[in-house]
Amino acid sequence: MSTVSLHTFGRGGVHPDSHKEATSWRPIENLPTPAEVRLPLIQGAGEPAEPIVKKGDLVRRGQKIAAAGKNGAPLHATISGKVKPIDKYPHPTHVLSQTIVIARQKGEEFEPLAFEEDPAWRALPTGEALARIEEAGIVGLGGAAFPTHRKLKLPPGVDVDTLIVNGAECEPYLTADFRLMIADPEGVLEGSLAMARILGVKHVIVGIEADKAAAREHLAEAAQAFATGDIRLEISTCAVRYPQGAEKQLVTALTGRVIPARALPSAVGVVVQNVATASAVHQAVRCRRPLLDRVLTVTGPGIETPRNVRVPIGTLLSDVVAYCGGMKEGTTRIVAGGPMMGRALPRLDLPVVKGMNGLLLLTGRGPFEDGFGPCIQCGRCLEACPLGLEPDQVSVWVEAGRPLDTERFGALDCYECGCCTYVCPAVRPLVQFMQVAKSALRRAESVKAQA
Repeated sequence: MSTVSLHTFGRGGVHPDSHKEATSWRPIENLPTPAEVRLPLIQGAGEPAEPIVKKGDLVRRGQKIAAAGKNGAPLHATISGKVKPIDKYPHPTHVLSQTIVIARQKGEEFEPLAFEEDPAWRALPTGEALARIEEAGIVGLGGAAFPTHRKLKLPPGVDVDTLIVNGAECEPYLTADFRLMIADPEGVLEGSLAMARILGVKHVIVGIEADKAAAREHLAEAAQAFATGDIRLEISTCAVRYPQGAEKQLVTALTGRVIPARALPSAVGVVVQNVATASAVHQAVRCRRPLLDRVLTVTGPGIETPRNVRVPIGTLLSDVVAYCGGMKEGTTRIVAGGPMMGRALPRLDLPVVKGMNGLLLLTGRGPFEDGFGPCIQCGRCLEACPLGLEPDQVSVWVEAGRPLDTERFGALDCYECGCCTYVCPAVRPLVQFMQVAKSALRRAESVKAQA
């Protein structure tokens, strides 16, 4: 019996309980069309999108309703219906955001737009393929929500030789990417090859953690069904280890290359994209289909029926929870994303945005409800940090009111994976201390630049 070599990164990392068993066996279900969607003009990095519709307009699913703001992405109607007044509504990360609200309407005139296959899509010139991705409004669906077309446009003088497609999904509870790789392996691989052709790279690596063997098998089988030309397509298995799916760690695990501090993967010849992003790129390049839906894992002890659900972007979380049987009594916390890097939400009348990959409903007391203790200098956070930073020192200096003195401890390099907080025996909110430090340092940099 042959063994599979497990790739992994070097320092740090943790092994939290996966909690994936509730949804890993559940195929993706389609949420029924909601009565209303709320589409914030802020859906990711870049300037907000600019509305090209107004109150009272009738729109069809798939129709562009907002042009891309500077360095951003356009927005499309995810249901057919009538546009309500464009106003500020609650946003999962920005408190309030200008939002296009569409109320569902029925009738032949509201049939969704059809997106037919372009027979010559694989032979598209690079510029046309990029234009389709940009027009589709695709952003990174692993959580970062950075416009995909911008990531695929390399700056002058930057050369890459490898595209890594991230299927690690190392966050506990989340299984949306896992089920997508099983449901649409051809789309993931075709989208990956399309991006490889745009970048001009000859090596594509799909990285999957070892606990997702079924996804690896589906992708490996699909890879045999079509020709890759002169592009080498590799499906690699990574060790189950958090944060294996972080760009810096995944690049090191799969290539051995180390990304310098505050540098992008392109600094070592690599571009990283998520498997869900690859699937969306496939639809955009092949059929000119915009990004209209995303797969969401809805799980946790506070939900009646955990599920993986494909939902129209803009669907209210309350509608998603209702489809999953409702919230259990005793639910105390709502988290967008996973428990390590997710964001706590105060309410459910918030829309699903493009970068949201999970909804976690938790019970019991939160980690900091009983307060936290002083740093005991045990060093566990130093051992756990995959970047070799000093979260303990950052926290102590922030508590002393001196966040501007934390840069030497790596505050600006932290991407908030949560490993330090996870292992801290004093239950200190080390990630939040890092956030305070980074915010203060960036404000100081901004003031200095304007002086």
